[in-house]
Amino acid sequence: MNMKKLVVAMMVALMTTVSVCAQRVKRFETETLLRAEELMNEGKLDESLIYFEAELKENPKNAYAYLLVTTVYMELGRYDEAMISVEKTIKYLPKSHREMRGIAHALKATIHEKSQEWEEAIEQLDLCLKVLPNDNYRHLAVAHRQRGEIYYKLGQHELAEQDFKKSKELKSLMAESSSK
Repeated sequence: MNMKKLVVAMMVALMTTVSVCAQRVKRFETETLLRAEELMNEGKLDESLIYFEAELKENPKNAYAYLLVTTVYMELGRYDEAMISVEKTIKYLPKSHREMRGIAHALKATIHEKSQEWEEAIEQLDLCLKVLPNDNYRHLAVAHRQRGEIYYKLGQHELAEQDFKKSKELKSLMAESSSK
């Protein structure tokens, strides 16, 4: 799986998770944020940033908005700004939001990968795997796959194989749980 496909997979997973979490956390649902999300989903990324900036000016500790802004910056290739945004996501996100926190660490890992900061990327994926709920097979599988690819690039083939195997096992568990 190449980097572009991995980022897309993480973004799809993120959007699903974020919408579920947003339904549970009503304070995130402001008109400005909803409009920003709408524009983002329509592919109007630059325009969505205007609304996200307005939202963050009004609610500067809105981790949910920072998480979405991170994905927009990543899609635009603005990785320095994405890093700042994802760090604010992690700072303001309640510890109880384990799934979103895990995704934030995975996005941070992806940003590090873009700069070929391999050890930092692995560190972020380790954090991702530590905080994600154990029953979140899809996100866990993606994180193991991503870490496995980094290990492979570093020539650490045994560690890569372990992560690839774990990813495959998690995908099987995901298929089993969805067929029930």
